[in-house]
Amino acid sequence: MMNRLFALCFAMASFITAGAVEIKDVFSAMPDSVLPTLTRNNRLDMVDFVASGMKAEVSDVFDGKATLDTLTADYLHLTLSEAVKVEMKLLKSSVALADSSECVVCLVMSYGVKPKESSVSLFTAKWKPLPLPEVLEGGEVTTLSPLNTDIVRRHVDLIEYREEEEEKETKSTDSKLTILKWNGRTYNKN
Repeated sequence: MMNRLFALCFAMASFITAGAVEIKDVFSAMPDSVLPTLTRNNRLDMVDFVASGMKAEVSDVFDGKATLDTLTADYLHLTLSEAVKVEMKLLKSSVALADSSECVVCLVMSYGVKPKESSVSLFTAKWKPLPLPEVLEGGEVTTLSPLNTDIVRRHVDLIEYREEEEEKETKSTDSKLTILKWNGRTYNKN
C-alpha cells in the first residue's frame, strides 16, 4: 500500500512539473521562419551554453555572431547584431487558446541604433500567430520586462535628419512612455 501511494505521488509530481512550459523549450522549438538567421541547432546550442555556464554565442547563417544575453524561465534577450535585438516573454493565458497552449509568447524585435524601432508579435507557445492588440501596433520602441509581464513603449519623434557627406545624423527625443499590462488575455494601457 505504501509503495502504491509513493508511486501515485511520484506520478502526480512528474505530471505537474512536465506541464510547466519554459521559454528555453519554446525558443528551441521555434520555427526557423520566425528568426531566419538562427537555425534550430543554433538555438539548441545557445540554451546548452547557458546551462553549462558558457557564453551563449553562435555563428548565424550569415556567419555573423548572435548572442543569447539573458535566459530565465519566462524571458530571454538575444543580440542578433549591433542593430537587431530580440526579446521574448512567456505569458500565462487565462483563456483557452486554439492549439491547447497555456501560454502566449510575446516577441519584440528592435531594429536600428538611433533611432530605434520595434515590432511586436504574439504567438501561442506552439508558435501559432495570435492577433495583435491595437495598443501594440506601430513602430514605437518597445521593451519587455524580465521581472514581470509589463511592456514599456516609448514614442520617439524625429526632430532632425540630414545627410552630411556620407554620414547621416539623427536626433530624437523621448516624448511619452506607455506601460502596458498583461491581463491574461491581452495587453492593455494602465
